[in-house]
Amino acid sequence: MNAPLRLLAMSRVPAAAACVLAALVLAVTVVGEAVPPQVSWLHRNSTSTVVGGGEYGCADGDPDATRSAVYGTSGWDEAQIDNATAVYLVAAERGLGDQGAFIGLIAAYEESRLYNYANFDVDESLEYDHDRIGHDDDGVGIFQQPPNSGWGSVEDLMDPGYAAGEFYDRLVAVDGWESMAPTEAARAVQVSDSPDAYPRWEAYAEAAVGHFTDHIRCVPVGDEWAWTRPVADGDFWGGFRTADRPGHDGVDIGAADAGKGDEILAASAGVVARVRCDAQLGEQDYSCDVDGSAEVSGCGWYVDVEHPDDAVTRYCHMMRQPLVAVGDVVMPGEVLGYLGSSGNSGAPHLHFETHVGIAPATSENAVSPVEFMAERGVSIE
Repeated sequence: MNAPLRLLAMSRVPAAAACVLAALVLAVTVVGEAVPPQVSWLHRNSTSTVVGGGEYGCADGDPDATRSAVYGTSGWDEAQIDNATAVYLVAAERGLGDQGAFIGLIAAYEESRLYNYANFDVDESLEYDHDRIGHDDDGVGIFQQPPNSGWGSVEDLMDPGYAAGEFYDRLVAVDGWESMAPTEAARAVQVSDSPDAYPRWEAYAEAAVGHFTDHIRCVPVGDEWAWTRPVADGDFWGGFRTADRPGHDGVDIGAADAGKGDEILAASAGVVARVRCDAQLGEQDYSCDVDGSAEVSGCGWYVDVEHPDDAVTRYCHMMRQPLVAVGDVVMPGEVLGYLGSSGNSGAPHLHFETHVGIAPATSENAVSPVEFMAERGVSIE
């Protein structure tokens, strides 16, 4: 597991649920359909049963690399990897973490080898997207549940994401599931009388969970993860695209004492998407580790953070290299760096931008930070 997610899990989940880890929701794709190759923040299930620390939003920056990694240790085909992704991400969405995903994958692999099965004996199942057709009693889908099982309609059961949700509803109802052997927890949900069936798939499931965790970056979402001022006690210096600066795509916030070194804070939970020194004097690169000036162009040391609601925040003119790296998960109020005057800056301040839409942040998708933050209950003026 990557260090940011491990830290997130240990610091934000109650001790009784310390095994709960972060991760969530890459929208379930139709089996066999390619996942779009760009980072995109996707849906979350607001009605899900959550254990531990709440709901999460995730992004996969390189789905092809994720597929390749999973294939390399499993040999699973595209349909199996899609269905495994659905199982993993529903567990993550609900805050069940690696343990929950591991249990779900073991169960689905034993029941269907991770194929979404229609059934010759359940005519309606043939109407929905499926990978294969079987005739094991009247079980359908990746968990091979019959329509009279109480898990949902035939249409529901033929949706891998929905079926995984039903599995996890029942898993969290199993007393002490977190401390049970994963194979026993899977058997308890599936009401299986075959104790030797599940253990043989543990290595496959463990490897797949490891790859998903390594490739997918996740942050908590919801009202409990509020937005906050990027400089706690900063003074508002200048506005967004004013008459005298129509190309000013952000706002300027100075330290209360007009000095350097105040903490620059992540405005909300997100994933660090860019850390860069951007400074030029004429046609030559200029150091970001010294004060800039009106003659120097660029943002200086800056950080971009992508948030689950298709927003990006940018933090410019840091006094030295930021404290975070690309791929880090940051929490609301986490220190990104320190207020300075690198790049195009005449005095120490934070140039703060907000962008809405598909990343990356550009001038075209910049919006007023004052209005953006006000919509999230925070005044920065």
